[in-house]
Amino acid sequence: MANGAQGLPMNYSEDLAAPLETPATPEHSAEDDPRGGLLSVSFVGLVVTQFLVALNDNMFRWLIVPIGKELLGAERALSFGLACFVLPYLLFASIAGYLADRFSKRYVIVGCKIAEIVIMALGVAAILSGSVYFMFVVLFLMGTQSALFSPSKLGSIPEIVRDDKISAANGVIGMSTVLAIIVGSVAGGVLYELTTLDEASSALAVAPGQYRWWISASALIGVAVVGWLASLTIRPLKPANPERTFPWNPFEQTVRDLGTLIAHRPLLLAGVGTAFFWGIGALVQITIDQFAEIELGVTQGYVGPLLASLSLGIGLGSVLAGVWSCGRVELGIVPIGAAGIAVVSMLITTVPAAEGAAVSTAYYWACFWLFLLGCSSGLYDIPLAAFIQHRSPVKTRGSILAASNFITFSAMFAASGAFWLLTTALHLSPKGVFFVVGLVTLLVLVVIVYLIPFETVRFIIWIVSRIMYRVRIVGLGNVPAEGGVLLVANHVSWADGVLLGLASPRHPRMFVYAPHWDNWLLGWTGRLARVIPVYPGKKSSVVAALRTAREALKAGEIVCIFPEGGITRTGEMQEFQSGFMAILKGTNAPIVPVHLGGLWGSIFSFERGRFFWKLPRRWPYPVKIRFGMPIEQPTNSEQVRQAVEKLGEDE
Repeated sequence: MANGAQGLPMNYSEDLAAPLETPATPEHSAEDDPRGGLLSVSFVGLVVTQFLVALNDNMFRWLIVPIGKELLGAERALSFGLACFVLPYLLFASIAGYLADRFSKRYVIVGCKIAEIVIMALGVAAILSGSVYFMFVVLFLMGTQSALFSPSKLGSIPEIVRDDKISAANGVIGMSTVLAIIVGSVAGGVLYELTTLDEASSALAVAPGQYRWWISASALIGVAVVGWLASLTIRPLKPANPERTFPWNPFEQTVRDLGTLIAHRPLLLAGVGTAFFWGIGALVQITIDQFAEIELGVTQGYVGPLLASLSLGIGLGSVLAGVWSCGRVELGIVPIGAAGIAVVSMLITTVPAAEGAAVSTAYYWACFWLFLLGCSSGLYDIPLAAFIQHRSPVKTRGSILAASNFITFSAMFAASGAFWLLTTALHLSPKGVFFVVGLVTLLVLVVIVYLIPFETVRFIIWIVSRIMYRVRIVGLGNVPAEGGVLLVANHVSWADGVLLGLASPRHPRMFVYAPHWDNWLLGWTGRLARVIPVYPGKKSSVVAALRTAREALKAGEIVCIFPEGGITRTGEMQEFQSGFMAILKGTNAPIVPVHLGGLWGSIFSFERGRFFWKLPRRWPYPVKIRFGMPIEQPTNSEQVRQAVEKLGEDE
């Protein structure tokens, strides 16, 4: 057992009547799973398609917003532009969910790309007409195309990549999206500069955006065409729910979709968390424009690098979130990201006053803090997106993603009003807006930690373990993806339970030596981790532990035990006490042998005759955790011990 617990000395075998929790049916069997990895043609095609959609969205938006600022004024143009782009996500959420569920998501993606070509042609016509309202109508149509595209894009990820790649795939999608935002935001400003005459040349009477208009036309329509070609490389995907009917009453269907989301409380909470992120993101994005002008004293041309710093940070944070997830959906990263958003938003207020030059120290500090703000944002958002995709039921995934989008873009729509309230009604400076963002995020951080305390603590422990140990995991695929499993491992150090728990693909319930957990800190941690405490020598405690473990196996959970009876004092594996075999009775659960190698000599082992008070021989300490083949219905404890020992010999 973990932390030096004694083994189970007796073979109690009470019949248990625990409720059985049936695992979710997998979407694909291992034999015919058509899904691939991050380098599959379909996923690469999806990434390129998404990149070009986001590129065109931002290129067109940041081309016409400066035009609108000249014709309508800065505050109205920024708020109106955000509202026109976001409103379609609210109006057409139900239709977007219907399309994603009823038809092949590939067909929806390809169809949206064809629509984008037509909309960009209209966008060029709007610029040539000189009507700013026509331009914002086209922006509304572009938002509509993106709204219909989004659930099919997100919902296709679990259908294109394997489960263990979903978090990493979302990181790549996030990175590609923010790179597109960087390029699109900068390109939109460049197109504006190239197609707008300055005041010295205003005698030509050419409206903003109409001078050399063919440059914008080539860029916008060209990107749309290339994106359509990229979408054709996505392999055919089966419709999730071909029987679904068209939502003739979109409002009523949106309410039903929201009801479906609300019925899955974890998904609802993740959706609300995502909505907060994008709402704050929209507010920050439009605040940066005013921050550049008022606080930094720079022209419109210098807004692009500020947005690029933010977006580049989001890209890096997205990739880090995918890497740190280690093949699982890791919600513990979310509070780390929220803490970063809160702290950095407040630190932005420390940017010194403008010095009258575009490349002043203040400008560089602003880029630095916005980059860190972006990193924190990527860490916050990617795990939530992966969680919603992975946990959504297959047949209603489109509806759930559409409902999540509705909440998300309601928050973004509210951001345009919040910007007006903070800057016009309350007369806050851009620095003041950033400070408010930080304060609100601090409150959200408290709520997140309250909702997912175990995931938060687990991820912090994972970070610490990565500093202390260099862990290599072998044979992880031998642990069944679903159903009850009993992990049986050798016991070398006090860190065994932590390292094995972090390495397991599903959180295991550990047997622990109860007297070591009788204090408030370890007791609280143990309750979060749902450990199974045992007081050796107390029959009632042993019986209760066996019953709890057996119920967990029947419920499809992983249980872990160290049956040597304590941590080795010699570095050699001891005899296994036979009591652990009683856990299996009536469960049909297999045993997976596990060998922890390399831990002898670490701080937490008894090497050199003492725990803790010694320096490690290496830093970080190399450890190998090897999972063996499942043993179905083992005959005795010695058979299991030999399997664990054999894993150690194979190193």
